[in-house]
Amino acid sequence: MIVIELVIAITFLMIAAIMIRQVSLTLAFWRTRRRPATAWSDQDPPTVAVLIPAHNEAQVIDGCLAAMRQVDYPHDRLKIVVINDRSADGTGRIADRHAAEDSRIRAIHRTQDMQPGKPAALSGAIETLSGDVDIFVFFDADYLPSPRLIKQLVAPFSDPNVGASMGRVVPYNTDRNILTKLIDIERRGGYVIDQEMRHRFGFLPQFGGTCGAVRASALAKVGGWNTKVLTEDTDLTYRLFIAGYRVEYLLDATCYEESPEDWKVRFRQVRRWSYGHNDCLIRYFVPVLLASNHSILARLDAAIVLLFFAVPALSILSLVFLILSPALGIMTSAPLVAVVSLFAFTATGNFAPYFQMASGSIHDGQAVSARAMPLIFFSSFISMIAAFSGVFQLLRDRLLGMAPHWDKTTRFRKGDAVSAGQDDA
Repeated sequence: MIVIELVIAITFLMIAAIMIRQVSLTLAFWRTRRRPATAWSDQDPPTVAVLIPAHNEAQVIDGCLAAMRQVDYPHDRLKIVVINDRSADGTGRIADRHAAEDSRIRAIHRTQDMQPGKPAALSGAIETLSGDVDIFVFFDADYLPSPRLIKQLVAPFSDPNVGASMGRVVPYNTDRNILTKLIDIERRGGYVIDQEMRHRFGFLPQFGGTCGAVRASALAKVGGWNTKVLTEDTDLTYRLFIAGYRVEYLLDATCYEESPEDWKVRFRQVRRWSYGHNDCLIRYFVPVLLASNHSILARLDAAIVLLFFAVPALSILSLVFLILSPALGIMTSAPLVAVVSLFAFTATGNFAPYFQMASGSIHDGQAVSARAMPLIFFSSFISMIAAFSGVFQLLRDRLLGMAPHWDKTTRFRKGDAVSAGQDDA
């Protein structure tokens, strides 16, 4: 009974902390000014390597590379590296064709006997390019950069304390079905409000692993690219923070992505995020709180963000306790608190509560998106189950000494007839 009450009390406190944080950041969004973006300087621009890991990405890689070839960055300081990771489709041929047509593009072909997975693919490329590159920029194969994006991502590195930068990700297939509409609403809450407010307050924005850049020397200082985790972007975000670096978020640095169009694909994606994020929670929660080179508020906020994927799992566990309490003869306040905890978190979503999503939509001039917001309750519940599954897999793998399994996100684009959009879209 003590254990049950302790779990429920911890769950309630976590939910309260997250809710207070989300409400405070949303209110502050409308009452604070944006920090001016660092201006791009043409004087001695850093050498940049754009890394694009690609495993069976023939559906999307051609459009990605076509957009990459249009980016505005000094040609002699830009390398575009496609990492063809053991692909069995036409990914390698498409990459080779672009490399033959554009001297900035290089294709690295990984063979079947190499370690599988995106982290390993990126680690190998980073090691190959080490010493010749100042800034690494990361893009997934389905991403479509706007022309100025590389300059926008690189500009903040004029400050030596900046270890990474992150742009805004915008789905281009929002109108495909109800799932893509809901993901778009969540994205608006997360990128327009949450990431932006972390940036304004000098907290820790999330380096998302794509549409982001990392200083090569900072990456080396914190131990390089971690190939043993599922969310290597979150892992790197927190290692940089603990080492004293800042992550800069750029709201106007937009890049376009394909959202999952199938609920099973979305489930696996969230499960992977939950696995990796909670792995980082175990590794870095205490070190983050002890990172004295940052303010106490920045440390507290970074620690709360680490809890985002633990809360849904604990909420479901509280529901299980509720169901079992009559059979176990447990007559406490646990059932009531369990119900409140479950529905409070489900109703507010895994990444941003309703008011964050609504504020993000209003900021973007997309208030009509609110029509789909009542269905966030459903998608949030599915994400809670996926998050719980991720925690279960993490605990299982840790107990059995098993390596994490990477689930590749399925692509849905038919051909590459998608516009990369304009700057500041």
